[in-house]
Amino acid sequence: MNDVSRLAGVSRGTVSNYINGLKVRSAAQMRIEKAIKELNYVPNAAARTLKTNRSNYVVLIIPMVNTPFFSELSYRMQLILKENGYKMILCNSNNRPQEEIEYIQMAKKQKVAGIITMSYADIRKLVPPDIPLVALENKVADFFPLIISDNYRGGILAAEKLHTLGAKRLLFISRAPVKNVSLAREKGFKDYCMKNDIECTCFVAENKVTFVDDFHDFIKANMTEKKFRYDGVFSDSDEYASDFWYLLLRQKIAVPEEVQIIGFDAARVYPRQKIAISSIRQPVAEIAKQAVKGLKGQLAEADNSHKKLYQPLVLPVSFIQGQTTKELK
Repeated sequence: MNDVSRLAGVSRGTVSNYINGLKVRSAAQMRIEKAIKELNYVPNAAARTLKTNRSNYVVLIIPMVNTPFFSELSYRMQLILKENGYKMILCNSNNRPQEEIEYIQMAKKQKVAGIITMSYADIRKLVPPDIPLVALENKVADFFPLIISDNYRGGILAAEKLHTLGAKRLLFISRAPVKNVSLAREKGFKDYCMKNDIECTCFVAENKVTFVDDFHDFIKANMTEKKFRYDGVFSDSDEYASDFWYLLLRQKIAVPEEVQIIGFDAARVYPRQKIAISSIRQPVAEIAKQAVKGLKGQLAEADNSHKKLYQPLVLPVSFIQGQTTKELK
């Protein structure tokens, strides 16, 4: 840093301000950038962490990365963190609480700026009082912000849409165990059907590798004269909705002419991708934006000792038309 200061003809403090993202006069900034380039200077992140007692890394912990929703969420989170001067460390917990706990411990050792997690483990006592944390979907504790989509409303919206499009015998499908946000989606769906006196059945496949076979057996058991008993299907996941769609087509059941299907998430693998399955869309970009805002709010507090209590921030969902529901005339 002293070498950069001498070559740029500015004070060491000005160089320090530039390195740490503080405001520097444009003329000085240009000279500093030129000197850094000539000297091949790379700031020592470890030394900066020792000095400030915090790095500029944020850990994002998600259950898996190989689904469109989590892929899109990771991408959006990284963009917004970068806009705010942070770098992201992506951690895949594989739906295993122990792996998530290990990532939390790693975050403590690395003195990260904060943690954003979709938590399935009891981590309240593991997070140090000086590390900000934002929870997604599942509450960690009242003293951490929680960002969640309106899953209950999503279930209502799915049932309402199927009913409006002419479906009269509705079916909810999922894979065991149905809990947390999935349970809210199922409840919203069932409550709408009960309130409007609509026939509604729930089928949950076993939690096993071959769970799709349960869907296949259920379809076969509910076929009469080459007709499927239900004409409207909702799943708490686009993944299961896609499995069911494929199995119906194998039985020569026309979708959406005979059976309409709605999933949940409507995430895209790539930006230009057309939505195939009609679905309830989570506001992924807004989830990422509010999560980073929650972290920055905690960082700005003089005494970040988890004394403040937060109410969940519930974000609205919407319906996205795909190929598996009829067009409303």
